[in-house]
Amino acid sequence: MTFIGRIAATSVLALAGVEIAGGQATAATSSSYPPIARTVPAAQQPCPFATAIPPQPAGQIQASEKEVAAFAGKHLIGVGQCAHGLLVVMLTPGSEALAQKVRADFGPSVQIMVGWTVWNGRPGRSATCGILAAPAATPADYSSVLQLRSRVIKIGADLTGHVAFHDTSATQSVRVLTESPIEVVVTKPGTRRVVGVFTGAIAGTAAALLLVPGESQNVAVVGGTGRCDGGIGSALPPGRYDAVAEVSGVAIDGPDGPGGQPPPTYFTPFVRIKVVR
Repeated sequence: MTFIGRIAATSVLALAGVEIAGGQATAATSSSYPPIARTVPAAQQPCPFATAIPPQPAGQIQASEKEVAAFAGKHLIGVGQCAHGLLVVMLTPGSEALAQKVRADFGPSVQIMVGWTVWNGRPGRSATCGILAAPAATPADYSSVLQLRSRVIKIGADLTGHVAFHDTSATQSVRVLTESPIEVVVTKPGTRRVVGVFTGAIAGTAAALLLVPGESQNVAVVGGTGRCDGGIGSALPPGRYDAVAEVSGVAIDGPDGPGGQPPPTYFTPFVRIKVVR
């Protein structure tokens, strides 16, 4: 039997450096996926170290969190607390118009992130992701294919679908150790440069698939179009991109692979997508 082990997905909510209400994020076992090279520029941190902004009264913070969350509605990723008695609300990519309304209604005591950008009266500059690790040669007895529900994605919207795992062997069973859902990232076409990610919490669970010869099984994916190419704005602009998922690494002699070395990294084949208004 061949064993395939998954490197766990991350939650990009850690970018803000605050604790979030609503949703549990999975911790990454590898810092390489998704490859986050730099966080929000220091001058645009959502929780300033020193500020003259009047704080939320201590007895009112919890009520204010609920009020802000209700106001944000379906655009809400989470609400947390900064130091100095400030709140920070995190909105889905592309929610700059709502951010303006939040500021108008709640004032500067509620700091605002939209996707991976800090909103302070105008669209902010996105974080910068890195480059995907070089892939290992896929084992001969198994394949994985990213199948998206749609390859045409609206600005700020999420990617949905699944990864189809298939045991292509005639005699060998394959054990796939993965997470559900599997995280998908968006890359610049024809490259391994990551430019878009899911910016919400990922409440993932471990999944162990036993594939007998000829069998296929599907695992759901989660992905997003939150911008992380260092440009201005929270959502990827219209255009053509690629989508891909890191799905597995091999563990044979132990959790770190043969001889204690890090396991090889596998990816699904790239899928071309189009982001539209």
